Amino acid sequence: MTIDHDSEPPPFLRTWKRVYTAVLLYCAVLIAVLYLITRSFRS
Repeated sequence: MTIDHDSEPPPFLRTWKRVYTAVLLYCAVLIAVLYLITRSFRS
């Protein structure tokens, strides 16, 4: 069983590369925000 991702576009952002980039950026921002929150409560 093979899955052909080229025949099925993502539901938003038009390309899978953009979707993956958006998810990675979201994760990076979330980690940074949580780090800053944790750091502010430690001081």
